[in-house]
Amino acid sequence: MNKATDKESIKQLFDKAPTEFNNPIRETLNEADTGGLAMALLTLTQELWVLTDRVRVLEAVLEQKGIEIHDQVDRFQPDETLQAELDNKSQKLIASVLKALNVN
Repeated sequence: MNKATDKESIKQLFDKAPTEFNNPIRETLNEADTGGLAMALLTLTQELWVLTDRVRVLEAVLEQKGIEIHDQVDRFQPDETLQAELDNKSQKLIASVLKALNVN
C-alpha cells in the first residue's frame, strides 16, 4: 500500500458515522447519555490525576533517597501474579466507567 492509498483509507474511516462501526441497536450517544458521559469523564479524569500525582510523588521520594527508577519502570515486565492483579484492577476501572455510563 502506498501513502496515497493509506491516506484515502484513513479518510474513508473518518467519513463513516460511529454507528457504521459497531451497529448498535440504538444511537451510540443520545441526549439521555449526557449525564452519564459527563460522570464517566470526571471519574476517569479524577483517577488519572490521582495516579499521575502518586507516581510523581513516589518518583520524587525515591530520587531523594538516591534511587532513580524512571527508566526501570519504563522497562519493567510484570510477572504472572502482578499481571493478573493489574488486569483485575483494569477490569474494575472499566466497570466503574461503564456503570457511570449506565451500560449493562
